Amino acid sequence: MLTRERKEEIVESLTKAYKDSSLILFADYKGMKVENITTFRDKLYENYKERAQFTIKKNTLVRLALNKAGFEESEWKDSISGTTAVLTVEDVDPIAALKIITDFNKNNKTLPLIKAGYLEGRFFTGDRASDLAKLPSREQLIAMVVGGFAAPITGFVYTLNGVLTKFLYALNAIKDKKAE
Repeated sequence: MLTRERKEEIVESLTKAYKDSSLILFADYKGMKVENITTFRDKLYENYKERAQFTIKKNTLVRLALNKAGFEESEWKDSISGTTAVLTVEDVDPIAALKIITDFNKNNKTLPLIKAGYLEGRFFTGDRASDLAKLPSREQLIAMVVGGFAAPITGFVYTLNGVLTKFLYALNAIKDKKAE
């Protein structure tokens, strides 16, 4: 059994993790084999290293930490029950972690079943997680924006280049005509 001091340390650690995370995900791991949990963690850590944690803590400690971190209890209250694992990601692109967990569920036909979560401080339910996982990653979004800005500029450059090319052809034609 954990001592009161140890529980307080855990709550402080969880509170800090929840405040710093861009993604907090509550998942049901009941029936999940240890080897599947290990495989899932390995996939997460491949992409995020120590910036992602998939932990199993007592629900009471998770609730205390969420309250202390300032999350609205009415949002997460129903999600923190039964066998709950918590995934926290401290990264600018948390969507990839959602993709990892949804792909893991599809490929392995196993849990963890997403109950709910927070993405950039906004609450979402488990059924919305697969929709959020379909969003493009941060890098893809940046590339789309840059491409959107670059396309008109590129078109303008090609237009100017075409005008200059036609002008040079006209000058060459005049030069050839005078040379005759």
